[in-house]
Amino acid sequence: MMLANKSNIQKLLEKKVFFFDLDGTLYLGDNLFKGVPRVIELIKKNNKLFFFLSNNSSRSTSDYIKKLTNFNLNITIENIILSQHPTIDFLKKNKYHKIFLMGTTSLKKEFEQDGFELTEKNPEILVLAFDQELTYERLVKATKFLLNDIPYVATHPDDRCPTEDGYIPDAGGIAALLKKATGREPKVFGKPNKDMILFKLAQLGIAPKDAVLFGDRLYTDIKMGKEAGVTTCCVLSGETTIEMIKKSEIKPDFIINGIWDLLREVKETS
Repeated sequence: MMLANKSNIQKLLEKKVFFFDLDGTLYLGDNLFKGVPRVIELIKKNNKLFFFLSNNSSRSTSDYIKKLTNFNLNITIENIILSQHPTIDFLKKNKYHKIFLMGTTSLKKEFEQDGFELTEKNPEILVLAFDQELTYERLVKATKFLLNDIPYVATHPDDRCPTEDGYIPDAGGIAALLKKATGREPKVFGKPNKDMILFKLAQLGIAPKDAVLFGDRLYTDIKMGKEAGVTTCCVLSGETTIEMIKKSEIKPDFIINGIWDLLREVKETS
């Protein structure tokens, strides 16, 4: 597959709704990719809708807003869709209250604010997130709970997370370790679950064909977009390479080097 040309990019910019992955698509760690603030500014100027999606559940929603605000992206909570949101919705609908949460201090605060009791003893369910504060002691506890047949869910399935210094193990990597120890796999939320974006399109009354998704991962971002029926554009600024796309069964509709490739064409539409 080849990189999108001027005509392809113009087609992308005609969409009514833009979904952007975060890690690897808009930034790596604390480094925002060039052109991103200007792209978002001009999308807003052209009265387009946009949403930021992330499976990365190492941060609470409020911490994500702080980070994006520090990038001068000028967004609100309405522009953010995170993997913990459908997870929390599932827990509430199924009346789970006492939770063993494998997550960061930031995420734990969000769960507590949502009314959950976080416990180390006799939990009703184990919730696995992107736990960057994980200890071996808590891995042992999780293993014991799973071997006792406790219900088990994960916020997302990503195996690894891109950073400025390379990849680090993500929730899917931790889940793989626990599977080796227990033989169990979690019910998974977040991307590639198509409902993560279809619920928003339904709220807006906009058809999937009028939306575009930008992401750097084939097996989460692009897979979700394809299954949801939205146009997909893979960026090469994160995990995926052209060679990986050639070998994969999951093919994006378009490919660009990074979000900055949109900038010249966005300017022409403003």
